[in-house]
Amino acid sequence: MASLTQSQLQLLARAAKQQLPRVAFNANWKKLYQIWQIGEPDGAEKYLYLTAKDYALLREMAQIDSGLDILSLDFDVPRQQMAQQSANEKYANIRPDADHVLIKLAPNITQSLLSQSAVAGVLHFLSGSLRLKVDAAVALCQQLNIKQLIVVENLDSFDNLFAYSFTPALQPIIDNSMVLYRGSHDYSPAGRKRFLHLIAAREVDVIAFTDLDPAGLMIANTLEHCRSMIVPQWVLEAPDELLAIGQINSASDFNKQHKQLTYLNNMLLQASCNTAPQASQWLKLIQWIARHHVSIKQQHMLANALRLDRIGIDR
Repeated sequence: MASLTQSQLQLLARAAKQQLPRVAFNANWKKLYQIWQIGEPDGAEKYLYLTAKDYALLREMAQIDSGLDILSLDFDVPRQQMAQQSANEKYANIRPDADHVLIKLAPNITQSLLSQSAVAGVLHFLSGSLRLKVDAAVALCQQLNIKQLIVVENLDSFDNLFAYSFTPALQPIIDNSMVLYRGSHDYSPAGRKRFLHLIAAREVDVIAFTDLDPAGLMIANTLEHCRSMIVPQWVLEAPDELLAIGQINSASDFNKQHKQLTYLNNMLLQASCNTAPQASQWLKLIQWIARHHVSIKQQHMLANALRLDRIGIDR
């Protein structure tokens, strides 16, 4: 098993690439010197002096120890890939859970695959959710020419997305979308972040579907490349009627979201510096949620058969 840490390898790499004639003789360099006795400490042990031959030897010893070349380090790989180079697969920055995403495809897409005999055998799985490696999910997105991606906050709402009611304008988008779980607990958000980063160049329309509360709006606003958010249609047309529904709003849950509310208030403060004559729908939504202490969960939207629409997010 490799004895060097990732930080020690990075320390060696920085010095070797710059061919520094001396380095500060700190704890890490003292540990390296203790292992290999390479270099020459000064009398006060303040600096360690290194020659070109010393760096060549350090490079060789580091490769024997770790399996990695300090002049071409790349820790941003999955553990399986790192295991092909090093005895310490944990050098890899991409953890196993961070290299996967949970997705599902709209029924319209799976039905269109019926005519493709090569994939007919997996239609049963495509009708449910798929845990895929990020690269495989990106390839599937490209193969199916996905144009809309719905990122869902809660796992049970991800499972039941196609049971929700949508406006005639939004329904065709839902019917032809890929659905991505935002990630939490057993499904790392890191996989979702990497997936959204990789598909950015494909100009996919990323839409957030979250709870209707400060935390949900903060998620939507900070979600990578997201330009719109799914909300109950009544938010836009009859907000008072929405709040009049019994057992749908939890003011007590709203009151727990101090950090998220501060984030939204800062957004409103920044927007107030804008000379635009009137607030956008997005800013009005933030103001309405803050004013009425709104926290409506995705599960209540489904339970009350609320018709859902989408609203643009200001950037």
